[in-house]
Amino acid sequence: MIRILKIEKLSESNLVNTAVFAALWGVTEVYIGTMLHASKLPFRGSVMSLAAILILVGARAVLNYKGSLILLGIVTATFKLFLGMGFNITPFLAIIIESLIAEIILNRIGFNGFTSMLSGLTIMLYTLIHGLVMQAIFLGTDIYKIYYDIILQLTNHLGFTQNHVLILLILLPILYLSIGASIGLFGWSVGKNILILLEDNR
Repeated sequence: MIRILKIEKLSESNLVNTAVFAALWGVTEVYIGTMLHASKLPFRGSVMSLAAILILVGARAVLNYKGSLILLGIVTATFKLFLGMGFNITPFLAIIIESLIAEIILNRIGFNGFTSMLSGLTIMLYTLIHGLVMQAIFLGTDIYKIYYDIILQLTNHLGFTQNHVLILLILLPILYLSIGASIGLFGWSVGKNILILLEDNR
């Protein structure tokens, strides 16, 4: 764990680029996150996780030093903690964990299209598990039965059988994780294009 958190000495360009991506992620977390929170829309955390995947993978193409993504997460999480809507530790921890996942996969395993997809999938898996666990802690495990009954009533109204509902409950997480993987691959493409633009302007 200590080796994962170790950050190389930053050059001036790496310092500037890290600050730019941290500002982008921080502004996204504060403003878009606040609007989503106020809207009370479902899957708010998932939307923010998709934004995190895009920024983390895109940033990795430019920030080519070990520890870059965990440093990016620390700066962004601190920004969110003090400038977000209220002093909430949960988003702080989520950002740190997301950046740690990306750091382990993209900086320790390697940076390519496959690992970018793997990062997106893994971050969304964490988000899914985090949401289910936190709801069970605050609302009790009966909340899962309530959700299932709501889905069952809705699908019965549409003419679906209980077997169809079970298939749907299996397919939805797969779709959920696939979206995360797709955003990871998109972030890899965006990052490469950003890197090309930076190199052309040197």
